[in-house]
Amino acid sequence: MPHSDLHQKKKKSNLIILFMIFGWCALIFALAIIKMKAWA
Repeated sequence: MPHSDLHQKKKKSNLIILFMIFGWCALIFALAIIKMKAWA
């Protein structure tokens, strides 16, 4: 079954959303480490 153009676009947007969530988690994690190091 060939992949349609719409399917590829949806797959790409889902990947972008996944990267954004991952990026936010990494940012929050980094800020938490910086705060802990500042308090220590």
